[in-house]
Amino acid sequence: MSKILILIFILLISACNKLPESKGKYNEITVVSSFEDRDYAKLFIGGIFNDSIYTPILQNSYIINYINPKNFTNNKLNKNLIIFSLDFPQDSTIDLLSNKFIEKYENNIMSFNNMFSNNQLVLHLRSFDYDNLVRENSINLEWIKTQFDNNISENILYDYNKEEKSEEINQKIKDKFSININIDDSYKVIKEDDSFLWIGRGFPYRWIVINKLKSSNNKDIELLKIIFEKKLTSVKIPNLYLKEKKYKSFKKVRGIYDHLDSDTGGPFVSYIYEDRYKNYKLCISGFVNNPGKDKILLLKQLESIIENIKE
Repeated sequence: MSKILILIFILLISACNKLPESKGKYNEITVVSSFEDRDYAKLFIGGIFNDSIYTPILQNSYIINYINPKNFTNNKLNKNLIIFSLDFPQDSTIDLLSNKFIEKYENNIMSFNNMFSNNQLVLHLRSFDYDNLVRENSINLEWIKTQFDNNISENILYDYNKEEKSEEINQKIKDKFSININIDDSYKVIKEDDSFLWIGRGFPYRWIVINKLKSSNNKDIELLKIIFEKKLTSVKIPNLYLKEKKYKSFKKVRGIYDHLDSDTGGPFVSYIYEDRYKNYKLCISGFVNNPGKDKILLLKQLESIIENIKE
C-alpha cells in the first residue's frame, strides 16, 4: 500500500519539476496493470498494437511490456506508458492509482503528453470490466493506436533532427522533385536520372529511393517492382510479400527485397503520393539491410523521415 501512495505522490508532483528525457526504445510500450487485470490487458492492448512486418521473418512493429504497479517508479520515464485498470476483478494496486486520474480528470480514457518525462505519452484506460471496456472503446481503438504511432514518430524525429543534414542532397531533392525532406549527411548519391534518385548510407545499411511514376496500364505495386528490379543493382522483389493499403492521403506499399550479390535483403516501404502532381505520381521508398539484427526501428526511422516531407 505504501508503494502505491508513493506512486500517487509522484503522479501529482511530477508536473511541477523540470522533466528528464524519456527512456526506452521508440516502439516500446509499457503497460501498467495488476496481476488480476493482466490477461484482459494483454487481450485488449495486443489487439490494438498487432501490426506485423516481414523483415523477412514476421515481427511485431511494437514491443509491449507488462509490469506490475510496484515496478511503476522504475518505468515512469518510459516513452510510451499505458495505465490499465478494471474495477472487476477487484485489486488493491492499480485501481488506487487509476482512481487518482478519475478524481482529477473525471474521464475513463485520456492521454497526457510529457507527464513524467519529455516526449512521453501516457494513456489512462479504465472500465468496470472487460466487456464494458470493449463496448466503450470500440470507436477509440484507432485513436489510441494513432496517439502512440505519432509519439513514436515524434521521438524518432526528435533524435534524428539532431544529426547534421546534407545540404547538397536535400537541395538536389528539392530541385528534382519539388519537396523538402531532411536527409542526414551520412547518405550519399548512388544513382540518379531526371526522374529517379537513389541514395544510401553505411552500416546499418539503408537506402532511400525517390522516383516519379508516370501513367501506365500496370498497377502501382507492379510498376514499383519493375522500376526497382531495373534500376536498383542486383535487386529482386518477391511477389509473395508485396502488400498495398491506403494510408492517410497516400498509398503505402510494404515488401521484401533480395540483394543477389550479397545474398542478403530486408524490408522496404514505399509511399505513393497520387493527388499532388498533375502528370505523375511521386513515390518515396525506404530499404533496410541489417543482417541478423533488428530492422523494425530502422524501418520506422525511414517511415518517419518520409512521412515528414513538405512541399
